[in-house]
Parts: sequence; structure tokens; C-alpha cells
Amino acid sequence: MYFNFTYNHTLDAKNRLFIPAKFREQLGEEFVIFKGPEKCLYVYDKATFEEVSRQFITKDRTRQRSFFSQVHETGVDKQGRVTLSADEVEHACLSKDAVIIGAGQRVEIWAAEEFQSAITPISQLDGIDEFIF
Repeated sequence: MYFNFTYNHTLDAKNRLFIPAKFREQLGEEFVIFKGPEKCLYVYDKATFEEVSRQFITKDRTRQRSFFSQVHETGVDKQGRVTLSADEVEHACLSKDAVIIGAGQRVEIWAAEEFQSAITPISQLDGIDEFIF
């Protein structure tokens, strides 16, 4: 299962963000939000997150703490919204306009301004001519 496509939504005053139905179906009832190394939030279904987190189990305690303390298990409300913590909103520089993208095995939540500066057009990627489309 791979997540793809880009959606634009608005963060409301209570830090709630609509998760597109296509993504909700793939994520399941409960999923994991992780403050990624970039200025965005990574969203994983529980099975994929378990796979990703295994690599941190065998690492030193400092890395375990850094990784697992950034994890938020959650789900959506009846309107399809997830409530983000103030810390998550701050980490991703979210204020109002958000971009929710499929990024292969995960969903990413970006502030619209941050996403525009982080994305590179596919035609400008190094080595893109090696791929067959």
C-alpha cells in the first residue's frame, strides 16, 4: 500500500485538520503521527509504524527516547478530522493552510509555505532520467 496525491486543507482554531477519505481508509481507525526530521509531521498506519520503529528498539536509549517521545497515537473524529497537539503544530509551522501529501509508505502534513519550499519538481530531480514512466 502506498499513499499518493496532494490535498490542501485548513487547520481550524482547535488544531483540527481534515484527513482525506482516501488516506483515512488506508490508515485505519487508529494511526500514528510522528514529528519527522523535517518541518512536517509523518503519519503512519500502525503496522508500518511498527516496522519503522523496530530500527530504534536496538539503538541506544538516547535515540529511543528521542524517537518514541515524538510519537502520538490517534484517530479521526466523526467529521474525519485529527486533532494535533500544540507541539505538533509548532514543529510543522502550521498556522492555517496545510498540505497533506501521500509520500509512499506514509502521509506527510506540511504548512503550505514550508511545502512549497521543500518540494522539487520531478523534472529537476537528479537521475530522474533513469526511471521509466
